[in-house]
Amino acid sequence: MQREKASSKRRSGPARIREIDIDVDTLNDPLVVSEVAQVPGRTDRLRLSVNQVELGDVTLDYVVDERLREGRTLTRAEALHVLGALQRTIVLDKALDLLAVRARSTRDLGIRLRRAGARDGDIAWVQDRLTAQGFLNDASFARQLARSKALAGGTSRRRVIGVLRKKGINAEVATAAIDATLADVELDEFGAALAAAEKRLRALASLDPAKRRQRLYAFLARRGYDGDTIRRVLNEIL
Repeated sequence: MQREKASSKRRSGPARIREIDIDVDTLNDPLVVSEVAQVPGRTDRLRLSVNQVELGDVTLDYVVDERLREGRTLTRAEALHVLGALQRTIVLDKALDLLAVRARSTRDLGIRLRRAGARDGDIAWVQDRLTAQGFLNDASFARQLARSKALAGGTSRRRVIGVLRKKGINAEVATAAIDATLADVELDEFGAALAAAEKRLRALASLDPAKRRQRLYAFLARRGYDGDTIRRVLNEIL
């Protein structure tokens, strides 16, 4: 039963982003902003209503920039622009929820939002906004992740860079992050490889020496250690 529930959860994916389903054509002219109210508990969100129909929430800066106020008359084009802002705000709040769970790279956040049903244009707008506000910073994210991997031990420089690349960090930023980390944290690749090999060796005790050496070499290579380090480790423990 538990496996069925887990499988169902994987199929369903992340919670879908709500779509604005208001049709401006159903509203009678003139289109008048009937309410601009602060969202309870949020100083940066305002709730808009047009012709007494509640549309949804937008950012405070959007209201200021567009000079939206109660009593203002909107053209149809302006009303559609407001609906677009409402949808972007929904995507923005979804992104903030994802970042509240854990830090993410720009690409990773985009993938998550796309899986939730966000449009590419809205995703790009959200990424630009969060980058400008400092919520998204690939260089900072890469340094934090590199440092945590280095402090955890049992890994190599190449492995850390590989993890960063999988998270969507480009090669230049990943290399800079690991270099900055090594300036603060001593990454003893030989010691880490030796500890990993000794632990793995216990599971290979029943194999003949040649196979044991082959399996250990492959094991360390998969963890990103270079050939010289691997040979030193094997000579040490075998």
